This record gives sequence, C-alpha cells and structure tokens, in this order.
Amino acid sequence: MEKKKALVIDDEQIVLDSVRRILAAEDFDVETTSNSREGIALALDNTYDIVLTDVRMPQVDGMTVLLNIKSAKPSTPIVVMTGYATVRAAVEAMKYGATDYIQKPFTPEKLVMRVTAAIDKAA
Repeated sequence: MEKKKALVIDDEQIVLDSVRRILAAEDFDVETTSNSREGIALALDNTYDIVLTDVRMPQVDGMTVLLNIKSAKPSTPIVVMTGYATVRAAVEAMKYGATDYIQKPFTPEKLVMRVTAAIDKAA
C-alpha cells in the first residue's frame, strides 16, 4: 500500500518534530515547514492526503492558510492545531473548511485518531 502523505505547518520546531515522529511511526510520508507562506505553496504544488496547520503563526495565520488551500484544493482534508482553543475559533475553522480541530498539547493516540478520521471522512 502506498504511504499517505502529510504536510505539517507550524512555527514551533518541537511541534513539527513530534508530529513528524508520530505520523512516520504510522507509515506516513511527512513534510514539514515552519513558514506558513511556504506551507501554502507546498500544499498547492503537491498532493497530500492531509494537511495539519497551526492557527497562530507569524506572517500568515492558520485561518488564511486554511482558506488558501481550501479555495484551490477543496477536497484536501485539513486539521487545525492550536494551543489557544476556543469554541469560537473551532467554529470559525470548521466554517472555513477545516475537517477537524485539535488542541495542543495532544497525545500521539489522539493525533493519529484525528488524522485517520479526517482522511477517512475526505474519502
């Protein structure tokens, strides 16, 4: 079976490293970037089974990342990650097309469950 491809966009290297490690253990091919503009470009130029993006980032925030990717590739599942979860932000993310919303810090099991469910939902 072909490996699933994931793109992770977050300005914190520790988050990029841990998400890469968790998903790689589940046999994902994982690309990461700490630059939200680069993340948008990667998502538009390549095909990913899932994109995970942080909400609060310098330059371009996660909601803008979400809107840019969804407008060009509406079928790409996107999971929004944040350490600043509010009901309003979750509703906004879902309204903009996020497949799911996960609060940091999260357990490896929770991340894998949410990513797998988002991919299944998109299929």
